[in-house]
Amino acid sequence: MNGHRATRRRDDAGRVPIGAILTILILAGAGYGAYWFLGEYGFIETGTGSEDSTDGVAEGEVSGEAPPWLDTSQYVMPATIEASGDRPAMYEAPSWLWDVNDSSWDMTVIREGEGDGEEALAERQSLVLVSPTDDLFLVTEELRNDYLMSVAHWDPDIDVAWMRRGGRPGATVMTALDLPSGEAESQWGDGAVPSVNNVDGDIVNVGYIGLQPDGLELWESFTDSNYATGLFWRDEEEFVPSLIESRIERMSAQGFGEGDGVEAWLDINDMRAVYHGTWHSDDGEAQDEEWIVHDLSDDSFEEVNVQVPFYGCTPTDAIRRGTFAGNLIIADCDGTEYLLDPYDGALPQNNG
Repeated sequence: MNGHRATRRRDDAGRVPIGAILTILILAGAGYGAYWFLGEYGFIETGTGSEDSTDGVAEGEVSGEAPPWLDTSQYVMPATIEASGDRPAMYEAPSWLWDVNDSSWDMTVIREGEGDGEEALAERQSLVLVSPTDDLFLVTEELRNDYLMSVAHWDPDIDVAWMRRGGRPGATVMTALDLPSGEAESQWGDGAVPSVNNVDGDIVNVGYIGLQPDGLELWESFTDSNYATGLFWRDEEEFVPSLIESRIERMSAQGFGEGDGVEAWLDINDMRAVYHGTWHSDDGEAQDEEWIVHDLSDDSFEEVNVQVPFYGCTPTDAIRRGTFAGNLIIADCDGTEYLLDPYDGALPQNNG
C-alpha cells in the first residue's frame, strides 16, 4: 500500500504456544489438560472434563481406495470416526493433512443440537476440514457451545482460520487459530484493526470482505449497530491499516457519525468506498452532512460535495455495505431511491 506499508514486527501479545499437548488435541482429541488452553482463548468449552473424542474410532482402519488428491502421495487415509447424532462420519485429522490441503479445500463448523437455548446454544460444535472430494476430517470437536462458532475466513497457504464467536447480544469476537499447532491468537492483526474494535484484549466486530483485484485481502470493522469504523488489508502474513480509520474517528467525534461509525458504500472490484455522516440538531433534524470518497488502491481519500434531494440519505441495503451503480451510489432518501454522484457532483437521479 505504498509508503504506509512499512514492515512491522508482529505483535505477539495474546499468543499462547500450546506445543505438543495441543497438537495431540487438534489431531485426535485429548484430555482435560489441553482443553484449558483453548478454553482460555475462546475456542472450547472448559469444565471438569469431556468425552474421549476417540469414541467410535476403529483402530487402524483406513480407506481401501485413495481419493484423487491423495493417490500421488505417500499417505493413506486415516482412521474413520463413526457418525454420531447430527454429525456425519468423518476421518481423524493426521498432521500430514496440512501438507496436502490447498485452496480447493474448505473448512467449516458442524453444529449438533440446539442446546438449551440459554447457557448452551448447541449440543456440540466441531471444526472440520473438507477435502475436494467431500471427505470430512475432524480438527476438533470441542469448540465451546455457549456461543455459535463459525469460520469467518481461512487461508490454506498458512493454515490459519479466523474463528467468529457469536450468537449472543453485543460485540462478536474474532480469534485467529493456527491449525497445525493449535496456537490461538486473540491480538492478531499487527495493530491494523481500529482501536475501537479492540475491546478487553479481544478483536471484535470485524469481517473478511474479499480479495481485491490487486491481490490484497480486504477486511472491515464496524460497530455493534453495523456502522463502519474502518477498513484494513492482509498482504500475505502482514495486516496493513488504512488511514481512513482516523478520518472516520474524526467524523464521529464531530457529530457526523452514529456512535463510533458511519454509513458506507463499498465496491471491492473497483477498489473504492464512499463514507457518509449526518449531523443532527438537538431535536433530531438533519442539519448538515459530510461525504468522503476513498480509493482503496492507494488508500487516498478526500472530502467531497454530493448533491442530494435533502439531508439524511442512507444506503438502500446494508448500512456499511451500500452498493454502486456505475460511478453512482444507490441511496434511500426519505423513502425514495436515488442515484447520487460522489465524484462529479451531478444532480441526484430519482431511481424509484
